[in-house]
Amino acid sequence: MSQVKFINNPRPFKQTLDAHVKHYFETHHLSEKGNRQLYIKSAVLLPLAIGVYLSLIVLHPAAWISILLCVSLGFVLAFIGFNIMHDAAHGSYSSSKALNEIMSLTLNLMGGNAYIWKVKHNIVHHTYTNINGEDEDIHVPILRLSPDQPRRWYHRYQHLYAPVLYMFTSLMWVLFNDYYKYFARKIEFTPIPPMSLSQKMIFWGSKLLNLTIFLLIPAWIFGWLPAVIGLLIMHGSMGITLALVFQMAHCVEDTRFPMPQPESKKIENEWALHEVATTANFGMNSRLLYWLIGGLNFQIEHHLFPRISHVHYPAISAIVRKVCQEFQVPYVAYPSFASAVRSHLRYLRRLGQPDR
Repeated sequence: MSQVKFINNPRPFKQTLDAHVKHYFETHHLSEKGNRQLYIKSAVLLPLAIGVYLSLIVLHPAAWISILLCVSLGFVLAFIGFNIMHDAAHGSYSSSKALNEIMSLTLNLMGGNAYIWKVKHNIVHHTYTNINGEDEDIHVPILRLSPDQPRRWYHRYQHLYAPVLYMFTSLMWVLFNDYYKYFARKIEFTPIPPMSLSQKMIFWGSKLLNLTIFLLIPAWIFGWLPAVIGLLIMHGSMGITLALVFQMAHCVEDTRFPMPQPESKKIENEWALHEVATTANFGMNSRLLYWLIGGLNFQIEHHLFPRISHVHYPAISAIVRKVCQEFQVPYVAYPSFASAVRSHLRYLRRLGQPDR
């Protein structure tokens, strides 16, 4: 178990934020959970994924159309992950715990595992954001994402090969990472609570279902080579989409990578201030981007209030910015998706250079 602690007493920044956000929901008579906007989005994305898949399987389109459909399917699955699974896994999709559990299983259909994700993402990443040795999200093979990680000779080129590596993100997740965590029963220093028999059955059953849907059925219809190529294309578009959105939220030029004091294991900050310092927003004025990636371009708001649905992030961002200004806390926000990507690549290049 991690020994890292935050100075959370007193915590005036978070208390002020909580008071203002609570007042917003009370005065507008709103629930913090998802609403009609989110449910309509679900009613669009889920049938769209099914429709694209069936178009590949049933219509037998020409090769170039099949490639485009595989790319599109990867994007749609990533958008389902951002919008539906992500909210549900945080318990913010609905006020119904049962519905949240059901919708979080969309991750299992994508090939992941909701049970392991909740430990990895909700507990580890959201608690120890950007802390080397704690946050697994900044531990990516052959990449140096924290200044506290050792630099190797090949990191000099990481800004060039990282986008290619990101294309394998979801494939590695589905074929390797979940199995490693399942048997290791831990994520960094955080143990994974023992799975019940039903959770184990869901783990193995959904892995088999995903393999059947996205590999065995296509192989039976088209043959193994086209099926494997289609799988790689789908995961390529899904993987790079997932990786870029999450990396741009934390691994850019203006975010911080604090480390605890060696002896006390304390981060000299309250947790909420740590989250603001290690997180960045991007493209906040783009309604299309917000719709597609489930409000994760408002990443600061998400890390401060993970149990509030993303449909409310644009509204509460004004509150967060005002409180940050009041406490003189930097609020990192890049004007567009492209500017955040450029900052991420510049950051990778900087960390790949020899220390001066």
